Amino acid sequence: MSISTPVSAGFLRSPQAILFGDGQRHALGTVARKLGRRALVCTDERLAGDPMFGAMMKDLQASGLETLVYDRTQAELPIAGVFECEKLARAFAPEVVIGIGGGSCMDMAKFVGLLLTHGGDLSDYYGEMKVPGPLMPLIAIPTASGTGSEVTAVAVVADDRRDLKVGVSSPHM
Repeated sequence: MSISTPVSAGFLRSPQAILFGDGQRHALGTVARKLGRRALVCTDERLAGDPMFGAMMKDLQASGLETLVYDRTQAELPIAGVFECEKLARAFAPEVVIGIGGGSCMDMAKFVGLLLTHGGDLSDYYGEMKVPGPLMPLIAIPTASGTGSEVTAVAVVADDRRDLKVGVSSPHM
């Protein structure tokens, strides 16, 4: 699990904290509660049905957080999904975004946090160093090894408007 909040010094491309080891998912409620009272959780349909995921959602609620679960994240993260999640999340007004799953779930959380914080179109941020400032707090919990999205300052989306995968890279992510 990694936690990203605004950084004032140090390694600008590193998470503020990294929790690792057996059972660290049990710290989710305690960690998230320090960052806000309303949490958007980005995941996929398969993981949303897993008992371990259900236990994490109960932990968040027992810690006093109101949650909105977006469980329609798809592999190779289509941009339409990002816009759908952002629309639902904007009405919910989360104070913290949590990505649980593979790279697409964590990238979804990063992109939605970016859009909720700074607005605009996702394409406004394509490339490097175009994010104007810190994002709302983000927690990334990987369930597979692979992309390393939980510890990188990069997120990738499949933009069908350009017919290619595009990245956003910023120390604020």
